[in-house]
Amino acid sequence: MIFDFSSSSSSSSVLNSTPKQDCNFLVARKRNIFSFSSAGSSSTSESEVEYNVEAIGGARTELGYKLSNASPPSIPVAASTLERVIILATALYASLKLVSIMAANEVGRIEGLDLMLLSIWTWFVYSFGFPFSNNEEKLFHRLWGTDEKYYRNDVDDGAFYGTLLIPIVAAAKIIDGHRSSSSPEYDESSMDIIQVNFELCFIMGCGLLLHMFMSKQINATNLGSIWTMIIITILSILFAAFMAAMGLLPLFQRLPWQHIIFSQFFYQISMYAIAKSMKKSFTFGELAVVSQALTLLAVEAWLITMNKFELLKLFPLQNHIPSNIVIFQIALILGILLIGIVLSPFLIRSRRLAQQPTWKNKHTRDLNNRKKKVAFIIYFITVLMIGSIGLWLRPFLNIDPYTWTLGFVIEKKARIFLCIYWIGLIVLSLGLFIQLSQARKIYSLNTKRKYFHFLALIMFMPGYLFESIFMHLAFSVAFAVLIYLEYLRYFAVFPLGKQLHVFLSEFLDSRDSGPCILSHIYLLVGCAGCIWLNGTSTLANISGIFTLGLGDAMASIIGRKYGRHRWPGSFKTIEGSIAFVVFIMIGAVILNLTASSNIWADSTQWFSYILVVSVIALLEAVTYQNDNLILPLFMWSLVNLKI
Repeated sequence: MIFDFSSSSSSSSVLNSTPKQDCNFLVARKRNIFSFSSAGSSSTSESEVEYNVEAIGGARTELGYKLSNASPPSIPVAASTLERVIILATALYASLKLVSIMAANEVGRIEGLDLMLLSIWTWFVYSFGFPFSNNEEKLFHRLWGTDEKYYRNDVDDGAFYGTLLIPIVAAAKIIDGHRSSSSPEYDESSMDIIQVNFELCFIMGCGLLLHMFMSKQINATNLGSIWTMIIITILSILFAAFMAAMGLLPLFQRLPWQHIIFSQFFYQISMYAIAKSMKKSFTFGELAVVSQALTLLAVEAWLITMNKFELLKLFPLQNHIPSNIVIFQIALILGILLIGIVLSPFLIRSRRLAQQPTWKNKHTRDLNNRKKKVAFIIYFITVLMIGSIGLWLRPFLNIDPYTWTLGFVIEKKARIFLCIYWIGLIVLSLGLFIQLSQARKIYSLNTKRKYFHFLALIMFMPGYLFESIFMHLAFSVAFAVLIYLEYLRYFAVFPLGKQLHVFLSEFLDSRDSGPCILSHIYLLVGCAGCIWLNGTSTLANISGIFTLGLGDAMASIIGRKYGRHRWPGSFKTIEGSIAFVVFIMIGAVILNLTASSNIWADSTQWFSYILVVSVIALLEAVTYQNDNLILPLFMWSLVNLKI
């Protein structure tokens, strides 16, 4: 039986089917027979898989609740009070700690007050509608000139995370640097760039508040995206200049105006581009977090390029050149996005060819040949782009980047072993998953998703413990590969697009309501982000792996099976939250027993870590944002703030 989720028919028709039809739906899923056709025909052949995943994730989630006789949770009107209190308290605590550190180092007390100002302003705007926001519409904060159709609408807007999460992470990075000032990773140049990034995060957070104000007070639907983006960027630059004049941005005000303009334009362009090209893939807050992270990477690339080729004097950052691993990370992440932009005309052509039903086409062979030609062009341009990115890398490494990479991998036997270990695990896990899919027993969507959480735990923990630097590079490579595979899947590039689409469709839920399937990428980024931040605390750096591989996975499994008591206003259970804390603490104890050095400086740090994990468990229970993205960053920050 083949189900057609067409744009002309709503998902409710699937959900209102009889129990027998529900079972047939699951059997069809198990056989990987899907037609995502916009044509609305259910007679499409089994070999023809089209590529429109909107609403399927939501339909599957609702169907799961229906079959389990459980009522789905209601859409939250806004972030819960507990959620806002946790975020605000963390931001204020980070601000006060930053002020005390700056005062102790005779840097100046005022430098830590910008995060406090941003926190208080965010609270008033979001919670009370003062001084700018309309309290009745606080759910729909958005970019100026856009509307609700660009964002995930099954949850609150996540604006609190958008304005405060990345600044909190940046503040925690400064605190970690001052606490570990003797570490070679935190020399004077490194601390300057960390401080500049913190000030940039403050400006980006304030820029998001400007969007919240402008979108509620001024209707810009007739202006167009370009004009709204230009206006909001100019306002952000003027605001940054005002804050610098007030003394809140001491390092940022010493940088040339080109740096400020570049950072703000890139930030605004990335937000508008992602919102419009990936509709309903993000909430407003998630969009801001992703755009801010990309902006920090782009600014880093701008800095090192200007410094290396002496194109611009960026005092006091004129001597800043990061490590080769970080340069590779920038090249891989920004490079794969650049490849997508360059390939976009051919990718769009590939998708249009895939959407032509072969059973209606009299020239099937000609259609297949055109698909192959477009695919060849895509792969050929990809190779050329990889070579071009290598040319950008060469001056920084003073050696061919591909030769350097090969030498880096084979430099130590542990790295070769890890590569073999990862490849073996991937092959074994895929084989096991295929075998389970063909079995009679039908596994729930939650079980399938958490299966990969456990896989992430056993893949990434050995890598970090034995070769943390290599793990940093491996995560960057894996991210670039997953993004490229998503290009192939969504745009149906021959010959892998269809197979990737069918496989990944097995894991769709309501958070994959947009055109892109991002859950597996979020899982990787959640584990990798804490390692990319490269703090000095082992517990902080493995926060992503522990949070997602242990805490979140066990909370979901235990909560669904044994949970009886739900948190107020949430479908998460108290039993699941207890499991979250217990299993992370078990993991920390095992890590402490097996690590080469004690990860606890003294016994009081145990209590601090339990407190941190408990706070994250509460946040996991009440948040409706994508926890794979939010929780690891929040836990990394709290560990560095408290331990």
